[in-house]
Amino acid sequence: MQKTLRSPLSCLVVFTALCAISGWAMPAHAQNDPSARVARLNFVQGEVTFQPGGEQDWVWAGVNRPLTSGDSLWTDQGGRAELHVGSTAIRMGEQTAVTILNVDDATIQLQLDAGTMNLHVRNLYDNDIIEVDTPNLAFTVARPGDYRITVDPNGYSTIVDVRQGEGEINGGGQAFLVDGGSEAQVSGTDSLSYDVYDLPGQDDFDQWSTARDQREDRSRSARYVSPEMTGYEDLDSNGLWRN
Repeated sequence: MQKTLRSPLSCLVVFTALCAISGWAMPAHAQNDPSARVARLNFVQGEVTFQPGGEQDWVWAGVNRPLTSGDSLWTDQGGRAELHVGSTAIRMGEQTAVTILNVDDATIQLQLDAGTMNLHVRNLYDNDIIEVDTPNLAFTVARPGDYRITVDPNGYSTIVDVRQGEGEINGGGQAFLVDGGSEAQVSGTDSLSYDVYDLPGQDDFDQWSTARDQREDRSRSARYVSPEMTGYEDLDSNGLWRN
């Protein structure tokens, strides 16, 4: 994947976790209010670049950058990135390409074109949709849990690991469930073929993701604010809570 890079960002984007919108009553035909949720890029390691939706150029991605529908991220060799939408953590391994297709108050829809993504879903409320699309399938999260999705470089096959939880794979006119403790290896495009195996052992990327989850599990800030408030996981390292 070739990209034209501008100079690194000189400062981080100030991220606003909550916005209050007030004003006069709008006419009935006015558009709905924008979503209260966006994704927040809260960790980068190595070379991570960002392409805003509708733009051609790629720029260096900095911590605290807000991401919304149409935005893309790429991690180069040796790179990693983590972003949050509320309490859902999305982690990218090296040489991974992700586009945010849709993020709103009830939906997280991602496109994984290449590489590996770990997804940690803490909560899945009624009517929530969390979906990851790859070149040959769509994977929909059915329960809170831990998921790993890997796309091979040519986009012909996808591996879905469900460590905890449950999800549904759709593609080629077929649909099937993947239970916790299973790995599904899916190949083909117009017609899918798949095999289901026991989970393999964790690699360095999985271990790193687990350590990041444990860090959030120990968060004192979650006692005082909702974990659905984007950015809560970094409050502990930036101050103390006192009554």
